[in-house]
Amino acid sequence: MKQGRIAMAAKALTLPVTLALVLTGAVCVSQAGAAETAATTQQTQQTKKAAAKTTDKTAKAAVQKPAQAAKPAPKSTQVAKVAPAKKPVGETLEDVHNKLDTLARAKLRHMNESLRPCQTRKDVVQNGNEFVARYLAVDTDSLSTDVHDAQGPGAKYVGLIVYHEQEYESRAATKEAALTGSFTMVKARRVTEIIRYDKGKWID
Repeated sequence: MKQGRIAMAAKALTLPVTLALVLTGAVCVSQAGAAETAATTQQTQQTKKAAAKTTDKTAKAAVQKPAQAAKPAPKSTQVAKVAPAKKPVGETLEDVHNKLDTLARAKLRHMNESLRPCQTRKDVVQNGNEFVARYLAVDTDSLSTDVHDAQGPGAKYVGLIVYHEQEYESRAATKEAALTGSFTMVKARRVTEIIRYDKGKWID
């Protein structure tokens, strides 16, 4: 192995000298030697060209990379979605009428509890030879309501509450019998109340 390496090194050292002598005509080279010398020269030139091409490609790549890195990132074209604003829901005439019905029924219940004389606190008077027991009541079944647009400034609507107020009597020879006897309706009157609707509520 050592002898082979020494022979190759010697050949590498003597090759340039031999080429120079051949070119000047100082040394005669055989055809086989000339062919070997020409092949070696051609191989050396091809190696230099290949090295030069590699250097050029490396330089171009080094120049192109910074240029590519300098390009700004593309801007996003996505547009943010905006949720549509919710429309305020207004109060309908039906809503206003329902409020009036609720108010009217509560009003009639309160009247039946506060009327005097009422069914739980009857009044008894003596009329000649008999006693008369009486009380007042509101007929909740007679209730009706209606809503109209207000004509003047201020209130938006005008409401009507219609009901019947009734009077009941019981007659007997004694006070106790009159209070526990059978009561019959002797009077009835139709009552109409007008109220106004303002700022989202009915004002009595």
